[in-house]
Amino acid sequence: MGENAYTIMVVDDSKAILSLFKRVFKDTPYIVKTVDNPITAYEIVEHEHIDIVITDIVMPEMDGLTLLRKIKNFNGMIQVIIMTGYITITNTLNAFRYGAVDIFFKPIEDMNDVIKSVNQIAQRLDRINEILGKIARTKRELP
Repeated sequence: MGENAYTIMVVDDSKAILSLFKRVFKDTPYIVKTVDNPITAYEIVEHEHIDIVITDIVMPEMDGLTLLRKIKNFNGMIQVIIMTGYITITNTLNAFRYGAVDIFFKPIEDMNDVIKSVNQIAQRLDRINEILGKIARTKRELP
């Protein structure tokens, strides 16, 4: 895990799920925001720095796959994990097709699996930032 404290936004219309995520990630280096409405979640993505989004699929007003597509269209670097209680091949394939990096089925049996997934994403983001840093330094050194 890198030195960066990445910001995670968890989106679910269930308050119980949101408080579970808050609890589980309390002792990690991540900053966790919880949002119970996908439309608000997308507004936050537009105006604040979010690195990782963990979203449910079935929610009122906007489903998680639509939210995933909107996030990816807005900023393809934001990493998205999908969670769902409604397991279908279509949902699963669409989640990956639209750019999700992982998917978890509810009820999530072991929250450590989610933390592991987020840690892997954070390592990838560390690597991307390292590469971008090198490019920035190289550009400064050019005459």
